[in-house]
Amino acid sequence: MEARDWARILVEIRRNIVKIFALLAIAIFVSFPFTPALISLVIEEMYPKPSLSEEQIQKISEELKRSAERLKNSSEISALEELRNISKLVTPFAGPVVLTPLESLVLSIKISIAIGLGATLPYLLILASRALRTSGIIKKSAKAYAVSSLLLFIFGLVYGFFIMKFVIHFLHSITVSQGVTPLYSLSEFVNFVILMTLIFGFFFQIPIVIVFLVKNGVIKYSTIRYYRRHIYVLFFAISALVTPTVDIFTQTMLALPMILLFEIGLLFSKVLSPARS
Repeated sequence: MEARDWARILVEIRRNIVKIFALLAIAIFVSFPFTPALISLVIEEMYPKPSLSEEQIQKISEELKRSAERLKNSSEISALEELRNISKLVTPFAGPVVLTPLESLVLSIKISIAIGLGATLPYLLILASRALRTSGIIKKSAKAYAVSSLLLFIFGLVYGFFIMKFVIHFLHSITVSQGVTPLYSLSEFVNFVILMTLIFGFFFQIPIVIVFLVKNGVIKYSTIRYYRRHIYVLFFAISALVTPTVDIFTQTMLALPMILLFEIGLLFSKVLSPARS
């Protein structure tokens, strides 16, 4: 696009700046009361909690009783050592910790802002589409793709949620195997889960983007097909950058759906190509 096309988009956004900020404020205000439930859901579903047998529960109970007896008649140094032992027993079941008094509140505000931005983004895309239609760059409105985009985004969130659950348990097992007691910050833990889940949701938009670009003549189907192998390599490179682990399995779990979605988008763009119609 040329500079004047970007200028048209900015002018269109400026004309609707009041609506944009109103939508952002309403989304933040409405979503804020629900952020504690979202945080609780993330912790409940994602935080690694080892399952205990009756024998293990009995063993921990006996160990806590012995530690309590030793604390009664111990010096200050030995008491600290006993407290460390108790901490190792109960920490894996305690959940993430809060490092500052405002951490929980700031986390809720961040999540509300992220939800507000997510709610505002579709409206911004509609405004950009309107400006580009005026300039003749695209021929179809983006509203027709809204439902499909929303469904794919939801599927991406669900898929990413389960993948992140596996990744977190994998990283947790590595930490425990090294003899380290894991203490996760509430803010870092929840931000990590939500951010990575959203990345999966956005990656699931690939078919919609391809069909939209081809349908409007922005890019040709033959061009995308010619660079197919290059795009495959790009997907694996992106997976290596955004995934938290260095193992090939986790990267493949992200790259393969991207390739599959790319092929689906390529198939539909071939059917809906302007040259065919």
